[in-house]
Amino acid sequence: MVMQVPLAGQMLGDYGADVIKVERLSPGEILRTLDPVANEKGGISCYYAALCRNKRSLALDIKSEEGRDLLLRLIDSADVLLHNFRPGVMERLGLSFEDLEKRNPRLIYAVGYAFGATGPMAKMPGQDMLAQSYSGFAMSGVEEGAVPQITNTPIIDYMTALSLTQGILAALVERSSSGRGQKIETSLLDVAFAAQVLEQSSIAMHSQRTSWVKQSMRFKTTDGWLVVLTLFRDNPLRGLCAAFDVLDFSGQPKFATRDLQVKNIAEIEEYFRPLVAEFSTAECVERLSGQDILCSPINTLEQAAASPQIRNNGMVWSVPVSGYGDVALAGNPVKLSRTPPELRIPPAELGAHASEILGEIGVGEEEFSSLRQQGVVEGV
Repeated sequence: MVMQVPLAGQMLGDYGADVIKVERLSPGEILRTLDPVANEKGGISCYYAALCRNKRSLALDIKSEEGRDLLLRLIDSADVLLHNFRPGVMERLGLSFEDLEKRNPRLIYAVGYAFGATGPMAKMPGQDMLAQSYSGFAMSGVEEGAVPQITNTPIIDYMTALSLTQGILAALVERSSSGRGQKIETSLLDVAFAAQVLEQSSIAMHSQRTSWVKQSMRFKTTDGWLVVLTLFRDNPLRGLCAAFDVLDFSGQPKFATRDLQVKNIAEIEEYFRPLVAEFSTAECVERLSGQDILCSPINTLEQAAASPQIRNNGMVWSVPVSGYGDVALAGNPVKLSRTPPELRIPPAELGAHASEILGEIGVGEEEFSSLRQQGVVEGV
């Protein structure tokens, strides 16, 4: 849950939005403290670097009267407010949508929850792996009695950030005609459930769970790993046999149809395992692609980042990170032809833009110095 809202803000910043990240006073938001190696080195954490480019930083005590007043003055001219506090927190601070709508009727108020705004789990702490588990995502494609599979990559957080960004952009478009803002809500749980759109349809209509993974085979090669799919081909076994120069045995009764090949895929995989092991991954891809069989190297993240296609797609950005110099970080996957996403602001030190931001709402040098001495604001 600590990822979804920061990532949504970063996505908006990539496209040119002026994103102000309001953080608590030292040590700042939790992303700054989750990387003990960087903390010891005195640099910005790898997690903060990953999620907080293209944002200006303001460290503010919003529980103080002065800090809350400054925040409200910023909100008065804001287009969007984005947060991921549990239900009730912003209400206690007097910063609910209803409170702020009165001050700024054009405000778009976007919230990313763990399990939802209401309901029996609304106030429970949440995290990507919990959403995977509760939503059924971790059981998708898992055989009866097998161990559930939780993905290491926080895919639900990422998809929720995309969903929040989508909601914000939709509300901005609508506001151009109505002149009014609105509240946007989503949650890790809802996104994890919605991601299983095909699976839910299959269960609801046929009482049958999908199992796409059953239609894949994974092979060790001389220099790595390979995945081969049987999807969307009438007779994938025939193509496999041709690719590796063996007699076509797809005419045998137990392999006579594609469905039978899927049913007996373990036997096919066992047969081809020693054959594939004699070739490099690149050789296998070339052979299989020549037979129109769906296949791909199974890369490590390091291999993917160095691959020609990822580089061609502009998915690796060189980002200056305090304490580390230029770092290769994941870029933005959505390209625009006239206004492409770009790096404008590196991940910022805590409060790095405080005087600049507050100056825009009329806070002069003397007042800023006084606020800093009082512990209301931190930074420069």
